[in-house]
Amino acid sequence: MKRFVVSISQALHDSVLVRLGLAMGILALLSFASIVTSTVIAENISGQASAINVSGSLRMMSFRSLSEVQQPDKRAQALDTIEQFERRLHGLDRHVQSKTAGDSPSKQAINVVTLRWTEHIRPIARAAAEGNGDALIQMAQDIPGFVQQIDYVVQLIEEDLEHKVRWLRATQFALLTLILLVSLVTSWMLRRQLVQPLAQLLKAAKTVSRGSFSVRVRHVSGDELGQLGRAFNTMVAEIASMYGNLEEKVDEKTRELTRTNESLELLYKVSQKLSASDLTLEQLQGILREVESSLELGHSMICISDNGHLPAHPVVGDLTPDEVSKWCGQQDCGQCFARTSETLSQQAESSNVVVVPIGEAGGLQGTLPIMLRSRDPLPADTARLIETVGHHVSNALINMRRTEEKHRLAVLEERSVIARELHDSIAQSLSYLRIQVTRLEKCIDQGCDARTIAEELKDGLSSAYRELRELITTFRLRIDERGFGVALEETIAEFSTKLAFPVELHNTLSGIVLSGNEEMHVIRIIREALSNIERHAGATQAAVNISVDAEHSVCIRISDNGKGFNPAEIPENHFGTSIMRDRAHILEGELSVDTAPGAGTTINLNFLPQKYRQTEH
Repeated sequence: MKRFVVSISQALHDSVLVRLGLAMGILALLSFASIVTSTVIAENISGQASAINVSGSLRMMSFRSLSEVQQPDKRAQALDTIEQFERRLHGLDRHVQSKTAGDSPSKQAINVVTLRWTEHIRPIARAAAEGNGDALIQMAQDIPGFVQQIDYVVQLIEEDLEHKVRWLRATQFALLTLILLVSLVTSWMLRRQLVQPLAQLLKAAKTVSRGSFSVRVRHVSGDELGQLGRAFNTMVAEIASMYGNLEEKVDEKTRELTRTNESLELLYKVSQKLSASDLTLEQLQGILREVESSLELGHSMICISDNGHLPAHPVVGDLTPDEVSKWCGQQDCGQCFARTSETLSQQAESSNVVVVPIGEAGGLQGTLPIMLRSRDPLPADTARLIETVGHHVSNALINMRRTEEKHRLAVLEERSVIARELHDSIAQSLSYLRIQVTRLEKCIDQGCDARTIAEELKDGLSSAYRELRELITTFRLRIDERGFGVALEETIAEFSTKLAFPVELHNTLSGIVLSGNEEMHVIRIIREALSNIERHAGATQAAVNISVDAEHSVCIRISDNGKGFNPAEIPENHFGTSIMRDRAHILEGELSVDTAPGAGTTINLNFLPQKYRQTEH
């Protein structure tokens, strides 16, 4: 029992729902008690009222029976009244006996009335009803006293009824008072233990929703709302901690993004400058200084190994003589190249110099030593940035070497072209003139007329001079940024002036891309053809037609209405056609000459540009 009481007490202390349930149960119990009490007392009162009515009828029947026995013609009816009176009296007696507790005055009074009726009044009344004069006199004397006894019974019943009514009123008042008190206590408990904690919790939740995490709930008892309050306080504390950590992480991420943005901006600037086609070593040195300043690094230099031979030689750098002596004196170039196999972080742990590899396998090889200002561990992002810069510098040096190689090859090719042009034109003309000089010497020795040979020498020299001037003009020819079309139009305008009539031009090459070498050879073939028209054709009309077919093949047609010639009888010192065929061969195309004496000349060049040959392959 004690354990049960303890468990009930603990439940009341730990659960607001149990307390509310108990209060509601007490209210329900009091209401039920009030209803039951009212019902019982109302039922009892209802019987008491009926008893009073019966008592009243007994008084009336007493006097009626006396009146009937006094009238001879109604004495028979008096017997019925006496029987009816006795039945009602017994009914009243049973009612009083059943509704009255203990030995109450009403029971005693009804017993007296019943006994007097049974032993005295009923015999006299029967005798009087039978016409007994003495009985009639006696009945007339006893009935008023008997009626008084009945009135006393009625009075006692009324008093008992009033007593029950007063008790009912007192009981109802007490129960209603208790119900009111329990309701007030329940309302107070609801407000203090439910409404106020919930309102406080709601207010705290709104405060937290506005970003303030310093608020705490005060209701932290052992009941459900107290547990909820403790859980809420714990949650807010954790959120505040997480929010503080989140702000720190956001700041840290912001700093990282700022550093990353600066790194990307630096890489963009470096890559833009290093990708310039006219990059020089001085510009490369300036870029390295900018990287050193942005990453807070020390001095650096670039060392290149020619064909893998050591020692390597510095290309650019801003290391001071003391730094060079200190670094290069501690280890040779082989050790420096060997350090490139380690990561920059590993290098920074053992030395204040990190070495970034430069070059590519089988090609340019070198190193980029960078001094560090401090011996602190090298950050991973800085290491990655240095490696990326080293990669860009490596590509820039490789591109510079490739550009230099291309330039050297272009110079060699240009010299080969000049040599071929000189060999095919001036050299041949000079050989012809040398033969003529030999003939002239023999003619002088033999004493023959040398004027014919002198005229041939004069014509040969004039031809050689013209060819030389044409070669000079051709070698000075350049296609600038205005493009192939402008260079072609200028060439047509130049020969239109020389020929003294307009040369027609029809060009549909705008949709085709030619390489620079192809554009130069096409221009020179057109110039050679127009130059031949100027010197030999004697034409009054000339046209240049450039077209492109569906297969991207280029067709160039140069025609005139001049005197033409026999292709099988080209003079020995004329090499224009052979030069054009050589150029067509370089373009991997075909050149044909359609001419006959007196029928004009048409030169056709057909070739497929290099870009489209590569696409087909």
